[in-house]
Formats: sequence, C-alpha cells, structure tokens
Amino acid sequence: MSRVIVIFDLEYTTWVGAQERGWTGPGEFREVVQIGALRVDTATLAVDGEFDVLVRPVRNPRLSDFFQQLTGITDGDVATHGVGFADALDDFVKFCDGAYALSYGNDMVILGENLILQSPPDRAPARPLPPFANIRPYLNRALPVTASLPSGQLAAALDRPGPAESTHNAVADCHSILEALRHLRSQNRPIFDLG
Repeated sequence: MSRVIVIFDLEYTTWVGAQERGWTGPGEFREVVQIGALRVDTATLAVDGEFDVLVRPVRNPRLSDFFQQLTGITDGDVATHGVGFADALDDFVKFCDGAYALSYGNDMVILGENLILQSPPDRAPARPLPPFANIRPYLNRALPVTASLPSGQLAAALDRPGPAESTHNAVADCHSILEALRHLRSQNRPIFDLG
C-alpha cells in the first residue's frame, strides 16, 4: 500500500561565520527565506508535486551578501516574489495535507522559531502542522558516506542524478534527499525509519 511523504528543506538568513557561531551574533536570526518541498509516493518514489516559495524576512529584510552568493536568492527576488512567512507556512501545510514532512536536519525547529520571529502575534497557522521527522540520523547510519554532508551533496556522494555540488536551493536539496532515498530503495532497504 502506498502513501505520500513530503520531503522539505529550508534556506534561511545567514552571514559569514553564523553557522559556526550558532547564529548568536548581534541581529543573527534564522529567518526562513525559501521553503522547498516534494510530495513523494512511497511505493514508487515518484514526485507527485513540488512546492517552492520565497519568504520576506522581517528582522533582517536585507539579505547578506554572503547569503545571496551562497543561495543565488537576491534581495530583488524576495522583493518581487516573496510572501509573508505566515502565508508561506499556510501554503506549505496545505501542500503537506497531513503527510509526514521529512527533513535532513531539524528544519522543523527553524519553522517553529519563525512562528515567533516572523508571524504576526494574532496569526496562528490556518491548519495543524504536519507530523515532522528528521531523517538525517537514519540516513547517516544507513549510508555512512553521508555523515558529514549537507543535503545538497547527498546525490553526488551516492553517484545519483543531481548537481555535482550543493547549490543551497531548497527544492534542489529536496531532490538530492530523494535520490538518497532512491539509493536505499535500490538496495532493498527501508527508505526511512520513524521509530
């Protein structure tokens, strides 16, 4: 019996050295700038839908040069195509439609932070948040070559289709995560473990 899962990834504000500092520098907040997701049929691992939205950060409305070079997302992109976080989250939750939302890392924690950072105080999500799972620990155990890699480098490390190096694009990173799951499936291994 097949069911649907959602693989999702985030890009969020960053600066030179912010990751090493744990975003503790003055004014450093992990504000979501892009939410990318794939809806995937677990029986076939075929993509059943794609989600991509840019978000206008509120604490740091001007993106750092470092972030723009890292992701290719510019201030102009966000100004032209970005939406408020609350609207983006509502659209993402609707896209998930109750399916498990899997990330390669604790992206669900960052979504929670952004409910505080970017959502108006009187605005709750329109629908309940989906069940979340961080599949990085499982993938790193099952595929030790991935242990030190960001999501965007998984496909290349496993000789799967995808970019040769990380592009720091949320949708591309979702496709890279999916290729890791397809690699497990090709070895007749479970694609994830929620236990």
